Amino acid sequence: MASPDVDSPWLCSASEFFGGCFNIQMEEVKSSNNVNVLEAPTSFVSDARYIPKPPPYPSTTSTTTSHCKRISASCSVPKETKDTWDRLFKEEYGSDVYIITDSNSYIPVHCNVLSIALPVLGSILQQSKVKNGIRYISILGVPCEAVHVFIRFFYSSYYEEDEMKRFVLHQLVLSHSYYVSSLKRVCIDLLEHDCLTKENVVDVLQLARSCDAPQLSFICVRMVVKDLKFVSSTEGWKVMRRANPALEQELVESVVEADLVGQFLILISNNNIEYAASYFKHVEN
Repeated sequence: MASPDVDSPWLCSASEFFGGCFNIQMEEVKSSNNVNVLEAPTSFVSDARYIPKPPPYPSTTSTTTSHCKRISASCSVPKETKDTWDRLFKEEYGSDVYIITDSNSYIPVHCNVLSIALPVLGSILQQSKVKNGIRYISILGVPCEAVHVFIRFFYSSYYEEDEMKRFVLHQLVLSHSYYVSSLKRVCIDLLEHDCLTKENVVDVLQLARSCDAPQLSFICVRMVVKDLKFVSSTEGWKVMRRANPALEQELVESVVEADLVGQFLILISNNNIEYAASYFKHVEN
């Protein structure tokens, strides 16, 4: 698939992501006409006479243990199963929840799937009210298309490569906010190997730190150190300078430190060890 230009107009700055377009909100859509139909099931006491005895404990022999490990290692989800879950999401059969997104758009989903896949939303769903058999919750602050990619992923782990690249920063924030670790790994891998550029590196760095992605953060700093002159001319740097001057100072110091280390190594390679030591001591003072 063709890879779109990831430097799309919405890549403004990380400070603006969280202050504006990444101001993700989760809320219940309330209505005065809604009626709460979720009730706790009626409790009952089972007759002990009909409770079967528990099965014997499994054998602890090495053969059994080895066999279980082989089964666990070979387990994978068949493509047919993923296709079934993807169809369930796309065809919206039996959907009982509407996720309201920006621009008053909505995405039909299933309460049970949402509760299991996203426990963060599960508690909200259990407390929400229903109208005509439908529950309503909101995910605001990101484009509707980005929410659609996000929801499709936790149904089937499927995604279109061009869509994922286009909304990769939105997906990173969503996956971190809703604890979807598998999607977060996909986003980090895309950014580390494909979508990271000198134009968006400052934005990605701030998101990486906010979303607990240390390796991605390190890669971003390394890119800034290699070409500070260009990176400091980008719009992301200019916005970061106003919103987070401490980060700017940190990055500049990293560049200076890397330059000093580089000069020190050059002197050592030329066998100027004594001069290198005195030079480095002078710089430290």
